[in-house]
Amino acid sequence: MKRFISISVCILYSVLCIPLFAQSYATLQDSVYGAAQVRTGADFDLHFNRVTLNFGEELRFNLAPSQEFQMANTTVGLNVSIVKGYFSAQAAYTLRARINKLGATNDATLTTSTDANKVLRHRVSFGLTEQVKVGDRKQWGFSLKERAVLTSRTDSPNAYEVPANAWEMRYRAQVQYKAVSKPLTPYIWTELAHTCNATQYQKYYHNGRNFISAVKACLGLKWKLNEQDALNFYLRYDWLQDYDIDANKDGTTVKAACHIQKHQAMLGVTYNFDWKKNN
Repeated sequence: MKRFISISVCILYSVLCIPLFAQSYATLQDSVYGAAQVRTGADFDLHFNRVTLNFGEELRFNLAPSQEFQMANTTVGLNVSIVKGYFSAQAAYTLRARINKLGATNDATLTTSTDANKVLRHRVSFGLTEQVKVGDRKQWGFSLKERAVLTSRTDSPNAYEVPANAWEMRYRAQVQYKAVSKPLTPYIWTELAHTCNATQYQKYYHNGRNFISAVKACLGLKWKLNEQDALNFYLRYDWLQDYDIDANKDGTTVKAACHIQKHQAMLGVTYNFDWKKNN
């Protein structure tokens, strides 16, 4: 009798768990994209002691080759289209001005942004920055910043396709040189980002783990026009990685899955207004 009950319980458990064990996984497809962009925008920074407010506007133009065939002649041109208009509002609070001799600071930020898809996103980050300046006139600056970033979407996405509240860790190392008696500051930085709570299917297609989502590198030059106004010129390269999942609402079937890699080169110029409150 006990054996009969045990077998019955096992059968019932197996039947109830069929949706879990019988999940349908689509074959993973690979897609690699390349893009070139020109970016222009403006940043406005307002400093009030430990509180900093930032407002930014950016236009991103996609550059793609085009061909027009007219009779025996072939004209090769360039298609220019606006990919995304980006607006952001950010508030940052410096929790501690100086932690150690390296001049480390930590801060909390809140960012609200919209893009061309009209998706409103709220982003909260907590960062720690270690920095040191060396040289006779402290013209060389080295910094390392670690950030924990939470991005919350407002469009109620399918939780099996993309997390509604995505956690990410970002690490940025930067070197800059402030030219003596000249208003020029060349700099270079690189950044790595990885996911912390990818969806179960994104992890499934990445050997059950979270993954590196971005590697970025930037070479730039900041030209300070006066105490408040500056122009920032930069050349940047991004390598982005993601898993595009098409799953049903209950998560039992993955209809399509694609591993996306994107290589993106950018040439940009940004106007920066920097205002500080006098104590």
